[in-house]
Amino acid sequence: MLRPERWHVGLAGLLLMAVGGVAFLLQSASAPQNAAWEQQQRLRIARWQSVMPLQAALNITADTTLAATKPFSPVDFQRPGAELMSWTPAGRGGELVLETEWEQVPSVFMLLAERGMRLSAFTLQAGETRHVLTLQLEGIDAE
Repeated sequence: MLRPERWHVGLAGLLLMAVGGVAFLLQSASAPQNAAWEQQQRLRIARWQSVMPLQAALNITADTTLAATKPFSPVDFQRPGAELMSWTPAGRGGELVLETEWEQVPSVFMLLAERGMRLSAFTLQAGETRHVLTLQLEGIDAE
């Protein structure tokens, strides 16, 4: 008859073999998933490498669009809902004073950006229906 110590060793060996078999089956089952993941990674890298030249081209285009801004004219700010009160030129910029409705204020900033002007300071004095917007401007290329 077997001694109890040998019986424990046999059971431990059998248990180790069972755990090893289960681990092997799990690893072999996950191999297709790993292969699919690696294939997806290769596709992502290939896409990224094809996008990088496009991104560089967009940066070049963005630089050229800045150079192709419309020339600045204070008269452009005279439009429905906004009245040009005064323009005081100073160097490469000046002070622009507009009397405007609230709805027109955001479009003033968009017009400034389109015309290559930078805002160094502004004030907005509230009125009942119209507001006085004073802008200190300088050209972006004034640096």
